[in-house]
Amino acid sequence: MIEVQVKTTTEGEEKATGTQLLDRSIAILNHLGELGRGGARVSEIAEAFGLNMSTAHRIISGLERHRYIERDETTKRYRLGLALFALGAKAADTTGMRRVCHPALMRIAAETGDTVFLMARNGFNTVCVDRQDGGYRIDSLTGQVGGQIPLGVGPASQAILAMLPPNQAEVILETNGPQFERYHGLTADEIRHALPDIRRRGYAVDDGHLVEGISAIAVPIILESGNVAGALAINMTSARLRRSSVGDFVQILRREIDEIERTMSPHDISIAS
Repeated sequence: MIEVQVKTTTEGEEKATGTQLLDRSIAILNHLGELGRGGARVSEIAEAFGLNMSTAHRIISGLERHRYIERDETTKRYRLGLALFALGAKAADTTGMRRVCHPALMRIAAETGDTVFLMARNGFNTVCVDRQDGGYRIDSLTGQVGGQIPLGVGPASQAILAMLPPNQAEVILETNGPQFERYHGLTADEIRHALPDIRRRGYAVDDGHLVEGISAIAVPIILESGNVAGALAINMTSARLRRSSVGDFVQILRREIDEIERTMSPHDISIAS
């Protein structure tokens, strides 16, 4: 999780400076990103950051005007907007990682008919750097390019986490632990116990636990230095995974990752670790 220091306010506090408003805007965007589709009401956002309603409305109105957030007219809850995802896609286009990996995503999607994701670490989160849809549209935890989830949630995230030094992985689990529960009751202990097996076999699998009816398989991308650069994941319907061999999907992913690892350099990785 990306944290931004935000000072709390009271009704009698003077108007916030431009820098304070910027910090609070970024904090709210990060907060809504962590909440996902459920989003939050203005009152909940104000309470989360200790803002008065007037300041919260002012910030949210500005973000909505620029389409960085949007309001569900039925629930009156705010969530991240399409403009933010478009910005993330533009950022992804500038990374060497996406340039190197995109042909592999296209080949895997064409071969399997499933949706393929390129995921990378971004601090305490995992970010979707690229995706290639297959023959059918499928849901995911991160949504579009630029979407983030806490590191440790989902197969790609766990494949990355398993390849980090154990002391780093433990700090991440302790930090992200409070966020895990909203992902179908996932716990830090559950992830912690899964990491040795993922590290040993070299891939992670979720069979519809996190998103009902959707399964995923992920294999990490390891640089020549031994550092983990990210992961490739195939998302599919759970019914399809049960009809198919996990080993077949892993073999397809590893074939493409072997080529990526031969051609990718540390300079291609611009996502913050």
